Amino acid sequence: MRRVVAGLLLGLAACASDAPVATMGPAPMPPAWAKDQPDEMRGDLPVNYTQAKVGVAVAPELLVSASGGKIASPDAWTRERRPEIETLLVENQYGVAPGTGGREASIEHGYSERGIPALNGLALRTQSTVTVASELGEQVIDVLLYTPAKATGPSPIVLMVNFSPNVVMVDDTGIRETDAWVNGQTVPGRQARAIAKQDLKPYLERGYGVALVYYGQIEPDFGTGASDGLRKVFKPANTYERAPNEAGAIATWAEGLSLVREQLAANDLVDGKRIALYGVSRLGKTALWAGATDPDFAAVITVCSGEGGAALSRRTYGETIAHVAASFPYWFAPRWNELATNPAASPVDAHMTLAMIAPRPLLVISGETDAWADPYGEFLAARLATPVWRLFGKQGVDAAPELDTVTGGELSYLVHTGGHGPGPADTPAILDFLDRYMAADSR
Repeated sequence: MRRVVAGLLLGLAACASDAPVATMGPAPMPPAWAKDQPDEMRGDLPVNYTQAKVGVAVAPELLVSASGGKIASPDAWTRERRPEIETLLVENQYGVAPGTGGREASIEHGYSERGIPALNGLALRTQSTVTVASELGEQVIDVLLYTPAKATGPSPIVLMVNFSPNVVMVDDTGIRETDAWVNGQTVPGRQARAIAKQDLKPYLERGYGVALVYYGQIEPDFGTGASDGLRKVFKPANTYERAPNEAGAIATWAEGLSLVREQLAANDLVDGKRIALYGVSRLGKTALWAGATDPDFAAVITVCSGEGGAALSRRTYGETIAHVAASFPYWFAPRWNELATNPAASPVDAHMTLAMIAPRPLLVISGETDAWADPYGEFLAARLATPVWRLFGKQGVDAAPELDTVTGGELSYLVHTGGHGPGPADTPAILDFLDRYMAADSR
């Protein structure tokens, strides 16, 4: 019975407004693919993998303003509620981005090659850098871009932020090698392991270009990484002595992705109004926040982003704020880490981040067996965010989908067979999603 109550309350949170567009009804019961798994311990912290033990979880309101007014139109959302939600998310989870209201920095775009035939004639390769510099130092981000060789005009692009250097992510001997961060030390990029490597051919054949960026060049992913990343350009970086609302790595990576998008948009091979963003796991969290704060990303695709990403934090299932705060305290603002013992006290949750992307296309992808990332919690967050897309006359998600089947419209949800990371169903679903909402002109 507790399992039913938790689902009902999460559903009712979305229909608290009396605006017809917000009416959703009770959330569905956890579907067959949301299988319970044995509970476990991660370090000193327990992990719940039993849906019936989630308990009561009521999500914060989306369509009620801070003053108590109902949000019933796109204009009211854009002018009033969305800015309120962004402030709440910045102050309580992601933190103030590097450089916001602070030190000026120069941004330079450099190119080592433009439009070189590559990948057996399928693509044109462009390699470039984004350099952000001040008197405190500089940060160089390498950008690898492939555009369809047969394109007759600027191409829509999927920007993929990756865990591994560009040189190991594509089978192409012409890629510039950069260093990789491994266990807190730099090594030549070719020594790094290729994580979540994608096949670019289906994208290029469908008329989409692909750009790749290594997240370690924006900021290394460890406790003291700020001193070797983008943050150091704007102020002396100290990961362990941050203001309660000061950004961590997630917001820093997101800021770097916006800088890369700006460079891509200036390239005449790229349709600057059709740049989508793709990320997996912690980089899925990053993609969501980058898409939420940078409205010039045309679409967002997030895969298995879990806690701090698309999964509801108020559900005590899988990874929780406590687990993130214990293992990765440098990811989010210190104020968010303080919610570890009482996530219900948070004024924000995942559906609010998702809703900030509306009405642009957003595809949330989960893994069937990825209980750690709470796939059902990701579905519920997408469902709770759906009323915002409906304000704009767009479609969202309602009923829980079948395995390997996309549900929804401009806001869509997919749970793929398999666990954490990309699954076989993902690429076809992503390409169909892009064709619907960011279609290529040339194929």
